[in-house]
Amino acid sequence: MAKVSDSKAKTVAAAARLFCQQGYHGTALHDILEASGAPRGSLYFHFPNGKEEIGVAAVALGAQAVHDFIAQASGAAQSAEVFVASLARGMAANLERSGYREGCPIAPTALETATHSKALGGAARKAFQSWEREIKRGLERFGLKPAEAERSATAVLSLLEGALLLSRTYRSIEPMQRAEKAAVMLVRGR
Repeated sequence: MAKVSDSKAKTVAAAARLFCQQGYHGTALHDILEASGAPRGSLYFHFPNGKEEIGVAAVALGAQAVHDFIAQASGAAQSAEVFVASLARGMAANLERSGYREGCPIAPTALETATHSKALGGAARKAFQSWEREIKRGLERFGLKPAEAERSATAVLSLLEGALLLSRTYRSIEPMQRAEKAAVMLVRGR
């Protein structure tokens, strides 16, 4: 039984990494099989609805990883400014570590599929909403009122997501550094 679970988990992890790097449409099922090392039969056993089902699971995996990162950053920070700066720095470090191949684990799939696939669009929406709520929760922890924290959470997430795209495109961490400063100013200026 552990072998079955391993095969499914490896498939989802490989798909999440590949979708992040080359997009949903740029990743074929054989790419996922090759990267995961899973046998072809296990793919259809675990994911009878095919690539879209794998995509939903991959989005959920990436979403949970980022959600956990946000919660950890909030718990470790001593102020709203430190919290949002640590989000930006952590995202920048991951981007740099990947050689600018992996930014947001959700954005490539969301951009390609949100209007064409109800399942993938829903999974991406759920992911982003979860991140916004977690950022909001962190900002409330540092004294922002709920409505203010909600607006700021949307702005911070938008800044960081946009900066990830620019940094990945420019192959430079500078946009992330500028977004960090803007996010700090935003929460400081409340």
